[in-house]
Amino acid sequence: MCVYTATVTWRRDDQNFLENNYSRGHEWSFDEGLTVPASASPDLVPLPQSVAENVDPEEAFVVSLSSCHMLFFSFASAAGEDRHR
Repeated sequence: MCVYTATVTWRRDDQNFLENNYSRGHEWSFDEGLTVPASASPDLVPLPQSVAENVDPEEAFVVSLSSCHMLFFSFASAAGEDRHR
């Protein structure tokens, strides 16, 4: 069974959360030590509350689906090779 862990870290600092005036910039940290800067998309949350150069959750979702789709072909190819031996 696979176990996946990730941590989302956001720092409020002195930003005004109650008036909706705070950065949506945050970090995704994965179990092997990789940290990815993330944010809401500037299409959804205007600058400067979003961070344009960070990955947004929608982008990450699309790339995760694309990556799984690509890897599926490697599994299918390997299964096909085993069948032809």
